[in-house]
Amino acid sequence: MTRLLGGIPLAEFVVVHPSRLETMHLAPGLEFEIGVGKVAATLGLYSLLCNLEPSRKVAAVLLVGIAGAVPAGIRGNPPPVAKGQVCVVGQDVLADEGVASPAGFVDLGTGGRRLVDTGPFPAHPRLAADASQKLGVPIVRGATVSTCSGTDESARAVWQRTRADVETMEGAAVAAVCRRREIPLLHLRAISNWTGDRDETQWNVGAALDVLRRALQPLFA
Repeated sequence: MTRLLGGIPLAEFVVVHPSRLETMHLAPGLEFEIGVGKVAATLGLYSLLCNLEPSRKVAAVLLVGIAGAVPAGIRGNPPPVAKGQVCVVGQDVLADEGVASPAGFVDLGTGGRRLVDTGPFPAHPRLAADASQKLGVPIVRGATVSTCSGTDESARAVWQRTRADVETMEGAAVAAVCRRREIPLLHLRAISNWTGDRDETQWNVGAALDVLRRALQPLFA
């Protein structure tokens, strides 16, 4: 019997992740490491899709990894996802493509400038809804950054611009490749830390990846 997610056979997903951290913790068979950051992820995924065996049918991309979530103290209300939990990223934006001016951040993807397509880049809505229901996890908004928000000031600035619930370094870049290639995307993240003042003693990357592995097991066991 063919196993489906969002109407797409699971065997036809290409599962990718950013770094060797996921390679070490996740199940065998999820071995496509595309690189950390927007440039590496873009090149890694595009190269992967171009070089897969012609017989390999690719009906969808699943991006998995860890993320930082925006805490209540920065956003002013309870976050939809917390440390040690998994979420589906339903849409993503490139959050820091712009100019740091005396008047504040100038987004090159908005207004009359629009020199860069900064999104939003939606994940496939049916895939996101089906994964959220099957896994019992929320659908959230993502912001993709080149520089992670390691201070309250920077985290607040990103949140005020984007109203994103989580930060990653690859999401919108992967979504842009999928949109260009007309391939549906599903994006899952486990929360390893809060954004804001950087206290790595409060991070738990291993626990987040273990939670992510357990979430994926029902799908790819």
